[in-house]
Amino acid sequence: MDTETDVETLQRGVEKIEPVLRRNRVEAEEIRRLPEASVTAMREVGLYRMWTPRSLGGLEIDPVSAVDLVETISRIDAAAGWNLFMSVAPSIFGMWLSDDGAREVYADEPILAGALFPPVSAVPTEGGYRVSGRVPFVSGCHAATWLILTAMVIEDGAPRLTAGGDPVSLLVFLPRADGEIIDNWDTLGMRGTGSHDVAVTDLFVPEHRTASLAPFTGDPPGSAFRAPLYRLVIWEFVPGLAMIALGIAGAAIGDLVALAKVKTPAYTGVPLRERPVAQSQIAQAEGHRAAARAYVRETLAAAYATCEAGEPLTTDQRRDIQLAACHAVQAAATAVRLVHDLAGSSAIRNSGPFSAHFRNVHTVTQHAFASASRYESVGQLMLGLPPEWPFFAF
Repeated sequence: MDTETDVETLQRGVEKIEPVLRRNRVEAEEIRRLPEASVTAMREVGLYRMWTPRSLGGLEIDPVSAVDLVETISRIDAAAGWNLFMSVAPSIFGMWLSDDGAREVYADEPILAGALFPPVSAVPTEGGYRVSGRVPFVSGCHAATWLILTAMVIEDGAPRLTAGGDPVSLLVFLPRADGEIIDNWDTLGMRGTGSHDVAVTDLFVPEHRTASLAPFTGDPPGSAFRAPLYRLVIWEFVPGLAMIALGIAGAAIGDLVALAKVKTPAYTGVPLRERPVAQSQIAQAEGHRAAARAYVRETLAAAYATCEAGEPLTTDQRRDIQLAACHAVQAAATAVRLVHDLAGSSAIRNSGPFSAHFRNVHTVTQHAFASASRYESVGQLMLGLPPEWPFFAF
């Protein structure tokens, strides 16, 4: 089956499950995690396999099509879009695993969850490591079948160091059932993502399910992960965050168009859609959303073309993707604020959609990989300074 057919199949799948996702949005907020029905619906149409290698049973679709699908789902339900992407994107970390480890983790269509910071501790022992620690923001942990964490190797009570004097970092893969979910996800927005803390205590992880997390040159250790898609490394993840925010903005604009057709603001006799301020601001909101979306897709497509040509990404390409993502998240928030202002008292009612859009998009703005702080990281590169953001090295 070629990639185009896979993408079309997934698009039809999203159309099929849209009623299920819409029906479960309110429950997701109430229970602070994605309902099982939403997870099952996305799994049954193959969405969780988007970036799993073909040789391991996945679809391995191109990154632009994948983030477009995530944007579409985020328009329907922001939490579903977020949780799907936070499971699909970690598929890339399988490239650091040995083939034995990858075959174990990626068997039976896994649902992945995890967090990169802070690292847990990994104490060497015969055949592997004893792992302990607690990590926050493990989105979708209830539905996950596998967890991916980072760890510092601890020997004689101190971190093991690289030749350059930095702590040795590991990726560790463990069954979700081996971690304890700490029920503490109570937030302003994205409440339905179930991004609770997860703790592990003195858990044995065999060596074949661990890998040194460091940039590599040439082919990755995992032989299943050598297609152009995986040459992007983490630079397929950053645009996805932006597309989630843009999906929320698109939903907000659509809801405002529907509201403007029926609402006449209090104390006036002029329908909302006939008011010049509404006409101007809704156009501005769409301009922010559409322009930012084009920028994200352009930079991602250019980077993927480089990978398809067998070339490594340049620092400028990584910088451009990061800038496009930061800009898109901020543009999405601006668009939602314009919508929020126009919706008036309709925006403050939790029974309507606008308060959720406002809360959700502003929660996305706080993610480290696409927050306003990354403008500083991009600016450092533009000015010829060493960036403090370590992921530019990948």
